[in-house]
Amino acid sequence: IVKPKSGLTAALYIVGQRLPATVGDISPEGMFVRLDRGLLSALRVGGTVGVEVSFDDERVELTGVIRSQRGGGYGIYFPPRDDEGRPNPRDKLARISACLQRTDLSQRLKVLKLPE
Repeated sequence: IVKPKSGLTAALYIVGQRLPATVGDISPEGMFVRLDRGLLSALRVGGTVGVEVSFDDERVELTGVIRSQRGGGYGIYFPPRDDEGRPNPRDKLARISACLQRTDLSQRLKVLKLPE
């Protein structure tokens, strides 16, 4: 689960229009997002969507496939290559995901206050 103040931002691109989104969860191969403006009829399960992810001065542009629509948002999978055979930069997404997980884990450990 991505915390609201994590510094991670995202946007979906539909027909050349940039739509800001909030990331609920992220992994090296996909993410769950909610559009700031709500669900759109143009986004359907099985459809392709452009996704921009930014975190700590790194910006990644990926091509995703909408795999689910639930809870007011979309589950998006990033295949290794887009429809035209170009590679998706999933390695960059994996680094962002790992960094967010490390940050979350270190914050949880601080809360636990293990005995010395």
